[in-house]
Amino acid sequence: MRLKVADVVEAVSQLVKRGYDREYRIKDGHLFDLARNSPLDPRDIHVDTALRLESGPDAGDASNVYAISDQKTHSKGLLIDAFDIFDEICDPGLAERLVDSRFTEFIEDGDVPSRYGLRKVYKNEYDRDPERYVLRIGYPDFPECPFGESFSMLGFDTAEQAYVWLVTSILRDSRLNRIPYQGSDVPDNE
Repeated sequence: MRLKVADVVEAVSQLVKRGYDREYRIKDGHLFDLARNSPLDPRDIHVDTALRLESGPDAGDASNVYAISDQKTHSKGLLIDAFDIFDEICDPGLAERLVDSRFTEFIEDGDVPSRYGLRKVYKNEYDRDPERYVLRIGYPDFPECPFGESFSMLGFDTAEQAYVWLVTSILRDSRLNRIPYQGSDVPDNE
């Protein structure tokens, strides 16, 4: 099944209407069904469609949506990779299946200054001052996610003290400081 959509939110909306109502996540490298609170057996899953949305060939930003059927339970759900990192955190066999099923659409948001209500930071801005930006993981004060789920990580501008959307090329940059949430108080700065 092919989708022609303008963004991830539209893709999710169309797929939910087609019965993909389960929420899947990657946990410890494996595909996990949140409703069943258990991993899916990789032998039982089928990637019905996979869509990669890139801002453009040189924009350095992409997101992926996977519509997956569990052949054993006959359930269907979505795996959303808003940050384009699943190929790095999945079990290699699962990552290969996801990538092999994916087709790419270019969307015209390369010049858009925001994404999902967050200011978008491009690689050239990051390169000017890489210590200014960090990746917060699991913080309780994340803004609302437009997919009806919750963000697991977001960029943070330490100078402006605000969450930002870091393009994929920044997330893959080894200089990016990753800061997991470790307590009940959210720090004012990094």
